[in-house]
Amino acid sequence: MKIFGAKLLLLLCGGFVAQVALAQTTLIRGIVKDSHNEEPIPFASVEVYPARKGAVTDSLGNFSIDITGYAADSLFVSYVGYFRKALAIAELNLSKPVIINLEREVSGGVLVKTKANWGLILWRKVVRRKPYNDRSRFSNYSYEVHNKLELDLNKVNAEKIKEMKLLKPFAFVLNNVDTTEAGPPFLPIYLAETISDYWYSSNPKRRREEIKASKTNGIDNESVTRQLGSMYQNVNVYNNFIPVFDKQFVSPLSDNGDAYYNYRIADTVMLNGRRYYHWLFSPKRKGESTFEGDAWIHDSTFAVQRIQLRIDATSTVNFVENLSIYQDYRLIDDSLWFLSKDKFIADIYPIGKNKSGMKGRKTTTYRNVLVNNDAVLQELAKNTLPEQVIVLPGSEEKNEGFWSDARHEELNKNEQAIYKMIDTLQQMPIFKKYYNTVSFLTTGYKPIGNYEIGPWFNWISLNAWEGLRTRFDLGTTPGFNKNMYLHGYLAYGFGDKKLKGKAELYYFFEKNPRKMLHVSYLNDLDNGQNYYDEVSLDNIFTLAIRKPDIPIKFMKVERQEIEYFTSNEKGWSLKLEARRTQYEPLKNIPLKNNFTGGKGQALTNFETTVAVRFAYLERFLNGNYFRTKPRQRLSHS
Repeated sequence: MKIFGAKLLLLLCGGFVAQVALAQTTLIRGIVKDSHNEEPIPFASVEVYPARKGAVTDSLGNFSIDITGYAADSLFVSYVGYFRKALAIAELNLSKPVIINLEREVSGGVLVKTKANWGLILWRKVVRRKPYNDRSRFSNYSYEVHNKLELDLNKVNAEKIKEMKLLKPFAFVLNNVDTTEAGPPFLPIYLAETISDYWYSSNPKRRREEIKASKTNGIDNESVTRQLGSMYQNVNVYNNFIPVFDKQFVSPLSDNGDAYYNYRIADTVMLNGRRYYHWLFSPKRKGESTFEGDAWIHDSTFAVQRIQLRIDATSTVNFVENLSIYQDYRLIDDSLWFLSKDKFIADIYPIGKNKSGMKGRKTTTYRNVLVNNDAVLQELAKNTLPEQVIVLPGSEEKNEGFWSDARHEELNKNEQAIYKMIDTLQQMPIFKKYYNTVSFLTTGYKPIGNYEIGPWFNWISLNAWEGLRTRFDLGTTPGFNKNMYLHGYLAYGFGDKKLKGKAELYYFFEKNPRKMLHVSYLNDLDNGQNYYDEVSLDNIFTLAIRKPDIPIKFMKVERQEIEYFTSNEKGWSLKLEARRTQYEPLKNIPLKNNFTGGKGQALTNFETTVAVRFAYLERFLNGNYFRTKPRQRLSHS
């Protein structure tokens, strides 16, 4: 009887456990995203087979399906304009949300004609309402902006990199390689952030940006920080043309868009009590500077609530395989639509599409928006120029606590991995050694405490007068003095057995706008004019590239010089200079002894200069002491 009772109890317990197991809920949760710009896809269809139970993603791309008690082995996800995706449920980790990336379909240019082209009718209404929805119509506005710039290495071959002996100490970096199903593997390598306040007025046209926080990870340069702000990076989809690198693309919202695009309406949805049209557009002809994409249009204001623009490898932009522009707008004051998020993603392959390339991602978010407010004009009254970007003191010294609170969005997994990787690398002695070596080879300079030596390519050279020439330069760094730069060199020619040299001082009263005093003394050879794209004689590479037996003129030069330079924020600059120079011919020039009975004197010249210059809104890239203007030059002969 006892045995029977025990068996009965075991049977009842087993039944209870089975019921509990059957009652456990099997839930599939996840988010559907665009594979290129990684933004959520709203209203995508998610369906479980063979149960044929499904759901539609919400406005943030999220979905949840309870499959308890249903036969379920496959998950299908679809959305207009994207390839349908199938996943095996048994291979999914259901303990956390599943991230599903959809790939874009490339339009074949086929247009399904109906009696009424509702997509074209909607385009006309959008264009008609552009003057009311374009933010440029506001007399003034301001906002806080958070910019992120991420750089990734595309098509990374991790196994090949691991075999390189020089890179073995950094093999841990390859743990960050993203090998998601969508697209080739990529390695996030750099991230920079800025947070700034921005003000704008249309009449008079004024813009002002104050960068109050900057995180550039080793690039401590104020001019670079300025470029990471939002002043020069705005894309306005309501304009007729949208700049993409060096080309102008026709906007789908252009006044002449119907000449370049096919339009159609895919769906109509209700969200937060408002109706939106899902509007699709594709190029009428391949090879033109046009986009493909979609937008959500508010049904009463005909304003853009969300838009995605894409170009692919068939575009006319060199080296670009894929490019996406994504923008979100939000309603403020119940009547005005204003930009809330802006993303720009580009895959660039400069050495070939089958080789490794770069992926650049710029993400900008906006909050604390003010429109047509007197407070905006009060801030703009501080401007001394129509456009000003100001990097506030201490902006590059914010701690992690500040950034955690100030960021508009939390960092994603890849962004967190970048910061961790950079911190780890900067603490590795071997990385510092590699970095200093590469920097020395590429720039020519090597810092030693508060001083620097170089450039190394001036240490040895060869010319027809001195024969073998050696030279050694020594300069100071900001560690010695942030406002004063001392530099000098000594050179010796083994052919003429003469010592030459130079000593100079730069003192910067202000660096922005620049006010500077320069004093120098030179006693060296002057072998004539060197153009900026030529290698001077005082360079080790002359041993390899200079052709022999070509006569070169040589003069000895002794020069004393003093210069004062001042400028202001409006673009005006003044240079005052006095210079005394003594010239003595040496080779391939008539010698002084050939004149005045063989008793000629060296030519002495004294000159003064007063130079006034105006360059409106000129921008510079500033170094520790010196600056250069960003420019590109391409030539072919």
